Amino acid sequence: MMNFIYMVLPSFVTFSSALSFRPCPLLGPAFPPFSLNANDDTVANALQNLTETFDNMIATNTGSHGDVSPNTTFSIALFSTDRGTAEDEAFFWQYHHTSPALNQSLIGSRTASKDSIYRIGGLTEAFTVWSLLLTGDGDQILDDPITKYLPELVNGTADQYHIRHVTWDEITVGQLASHMSGVARDYCSKDVTLETGPGITPSQDIHKPCCGNGPKCGSDEFLQYLANQAPVAPPGVTPSYSNMAFQLLGYIVARRAGQPFGEVLQRDIFDVLGLTETSIFAPVNSSAGIIPTSKEASGWLAHHGGDEASTSIFSTVKDLSIAGQAILNSTLLDRSTTNRWFKPVSHTSNPANSIGLPWVIYSGGSYPNTSMVDVYTILSNEGYKEGLYSSYLGLVPDFGVGFAILSADTETPADLNAHADVIGDVILGALMTTATKQAGENFGGAYKTASSSTNLNSSITVEYDDLPGLYIEEFINNGTDFRETLAEVLGIETPADLSIRLYPTQLEEEEQGSGAGSRQAFRAVFQDKTELADNGTPTCVSWLNIDKYRYGGRALDEFIFSQDQSGRAASVEIPALRVALRRG
Repeated sequence: MMNFIYMVLPSFVTFSSALSFRPCPLLGPAFPPFSLNANDDTVANALQNLTETFDNMIATNTGSHGDVSPNTTFSIALFSTDRGTAEDEAFFWQYHHTSPALNQSLIGSRTASKDSIYRIGGLTEAFTVWSLLLTGDGDQILDDPITKYLPELVNGTADQYHIRHVTWDEITVGQLASHMSGVARDYCSKDVTLETGPGITPSQDIHKPCCGNGPKCGSDEFLQYLANQAPVAPPGVTPSYSNMAFQLLGYIVARRAGQPFGEVLQRDIFDVLGLTETSIFAPVNSSAGIIPTSKEASGWLAHHGGDEASTSIFSTVKDLSIAGQAILNSTLLDRSTTNRWFKPVSHTSNPANSIGLPWVIYSGGSYPNTSMVDVYTILSNEGYKEGLYSSYLGLVPDFGVGFAILSADTETPADLNAHADVIGDVILGALMTTATKQAGENFGGAYKTASSSTNLNSSITVEYDDLPGLYIEEFINNGTDFRETLAEVLGIETPADLSIRLYPTQLEEEEQGSGAGSRQAFRAVFQDKTELADNGTPTCVSWLNIDKYRYGGRALDEFIFSQDQSGRAASVEIPALRVALRRG
């Protein structure tokens, strides 16, 4: 089955009066979308560094985030929604390592590549939730009680104690998908065998494997068994992982679509995106498979119907890159649904991690020195004696990038945190640098009224530094220093202490006309550079004041840039001041 091992948040820097000014950005990307150019010095150097880091990890069996096994064969791909000058693939960087131990296997492929097939296990959950959002009314179903779709479960809850039996009509579909249902973890699990010793009474109960360990697992049998299982916790109280929760989601998808779950995935996702090497359970032809030992011992032949919607899928890093791009690009969903999908549902006991649908979300960046960057991940580690495959998928919506890691080991499933953390260390910093640099090139500079507008003297100067967001250095309106006016409105005593930083809102529209560019909205965050924080608490409440100050019916913090087809800003409109300024 599956275990989550959470990534660690980079060191947290507190915001106190002892520190120099730090901006309070809006949640989301600090800069507009950038074009990924694999030949750019910053990106190229980072990718070369990444290759060398993995080469060294393999040579020494250790790295900056712990030791790694010499018996692990793995494939990694980095992908982006904007490939720029990347290679003609679904990804812009790939790395493959074939362990010498793999050669001892008598079946499958002897060399790891982009087309190598691995069991992806728990990454199946992302496809299950994706298919749920694609059938019926999108994410409106998430608030429905599951008994609306699985009424059989109601019969098992009448007149039962809450500690001993689940109150099924209190669980929503969204709670199943976000690890918040409180449902028992596994249906097909085996009882732990304990040696008889002091204080241990031998168990007389015989635990029968579900569905006779065969490929058939009818929903009637599954639901009858599940209806009488004890809960882990009340729904909505605490995250607790459950494979059974995702199997229930699979039944819901099937009933809404009127087709078996596997056929729904094949029709709505695999076929549409051209995921030709992705399948429910192992492919018939195993020649491209990475099978580290025998098919039985590795978990290649695992084929329980009860696992279909939780751990059944096999795939390649190439196909996962295509799928990751489609999720980030809203290729199959509308953008508003994707935006809601990329949001947390609950905290965990680790402040660095939150829970989503079905994401484990870790917060990158180093607030307040950089903006927060959320990485939406799924990690599958089959566990001791349950299989030899591990997999990791990470999506970074703020940057439009992601990564996929697939692995197989001859002895025990690999801990892929050591690999994923290296990617985060090297790539996130390079992408932040790239986003900052391109934002400065595309939006930085002086903007002023056209020379023909002699009756109006207005201008702004947009610049950037090593902090989140662009900032306005000079602000003149109608011949006067508008920074002084804003400082008075905001109650800031010294105009020079007013910080005006611009952040993209992700509101964008195409300009009318053939060959025209686009318009992109930003919001300014006004801050007093000398204002003390709350006794060292890292307070950031800029979201409380967005759109607060208005003039003539429009917000004073609204700035709309017009860009040409290359993304370079040609002008900026400040609606509240009724001015449009051209870039010099």
